[in-house]
Amino acid sequence: MREIIVKLGKLMSVRMLAIGLTFLQTIAITRVFGSEVFGLLSFALSISALLVLFLSAGLDQVLMRDIARIGKDIVSQSERWNHTWNLIQRYIAPLTIFISIVGVLVCGFTSFAKDYKTTLTVAFAVLPFILFRKYIEAMCQGTKQVTRSILGSQIFFPMLMILGAIYVWYFGIEANPINISFTYGVAVIGSCLASITIISTTLKNLKFGKTTHHKSKKQQNELLGGSPGEKRLFISGIHFSLVSLGFVLGQHIDVLLMGVLSTPENVALVRIAARVAEMAALMRAIVVLQYKPLMAEAYGKGEFELLQSHVSFMVKVFFITGIPVTLGLWFFAEQAMAVFGTEFVSGAWAMRVYIFGVFFLLLCGPCNAILAVTDNERKASKYVWTAIAINVVLDLILIPIYGAVGCGIANATSMVFVGVLSVKAARSHLKIDTTILSIFNKKQFTGD
Repeated sequence: MREIIVKLGKLMSVRMLAIGLTFLQTIAITRVFGSEVFGLLSFALSISALLVLFLSAGLDQVLMRDIARIGKDIVSQSERWNHTWNLIQRYIAPLTIFISIVGVLVCGFTSFAKDYKTTLTVAFAVLPFILFRKYIEAMCQGTKQVTRSILGSQIFFPMLMILGAIYVWYFGIEANPINISFTYGVAVIGSCLASITIISTTLKNLKFGKTTHHKSKKQQNELLGGSPGEKRLFISGIHFSLVSLGFVLGQHIDVLLMGVLSTPENVALVRIAARVAEMAALMRAIVVLQYKPLMAEAYGKGEFELLQSHVSFMVKVFFITGIPVTLGLWFFAEQAMAVFGTEFVSGAWAMRVYIFGVFFLLLCGPCNAILAVTDNERKASKYVWTAIAINVVLDLILIPIYGAVGCGIANATSMVFVGVLSVKAARSHLKIDTTILSIFNKKQFTGD
């Protein structure tokens, strides 16, 4: 446990730096380019985030899980590893390049994208780089080098975005969609190259693991585990993807629907309100990132008491760190929103509603995450996507009436739904209590 806490401390330091840089990035972009141009980029970023999760097919998470279960030194010799990479090379890579080219042609050379033409064109152009970065970072997570895995996307990317904004401001360059799109494109490619450089040794070790030729074929199969086949692995990956896609869509669906039903200014307002509220779940993101491979490893070994111990520690951290941030953001919502500009103050109550949903999910613990890494990804994806449907329906009803606050209500309702059903499933199928109650109950749930 002490070793884990030390690792969490290192990860927290890096993650805090990442959050700070992301915060500064948002301030720099909104201050330099204004709310309208930022809204145009926000819409494109939402489209890009959803496409990347769809195109990855969750196979990055399959790789992460298998590395954690089998071991980084021998995983490359397993059938599961080879089957997964066959799927990536035959289907994922060609489809990604095709979607990227079609997106650039449609958005860049037609009037289909309207005001979002420039930002969407660049977003489609850099899709392959984002997807590649996502895969290599997931493999680094599987080797439990979580700190290194986030440096490219969460440190170098915001740094490059900030430098781009400073460059535009300092040299008096026009703050238009073209220049913000160029800044974004450079930041994506630069962060991808940084990720490759930082974890190149890890990637090499995974590809050229230690051999086990001194063992018989039967012993190797027992050690490495067989493969359920490419079809089963692909289906498993799809459910992983649906879980991740659902959570990201939950973060972006309000932005997308506001972009369709309202103006770029209101899109920017909703995006900022949601992002500020997510600060309450800062430690949740850090701890889940660190513990996902550990939970997968414990479940794979059948160590349910260890799994419950991991979960109880996680939810304790969620609760202790979430309370002060939640209270601070709730009582000083106007001041927090004003940091991004006076035009964002009107989104203070929307941000408060978003905070409620985030904090409720903190109390539920890693409920959906544990389902996803314990061969219950089908249930995890079902709950998330049912919640998305609820979110969309409520958005369509509430946005015309309450605007940004309506988005917050829809999002918070969907989070409550995911939390309640995921907690119930974890108790029923894993005999694991993921809620805040697990740290108070002397008699905890344990696997059979």
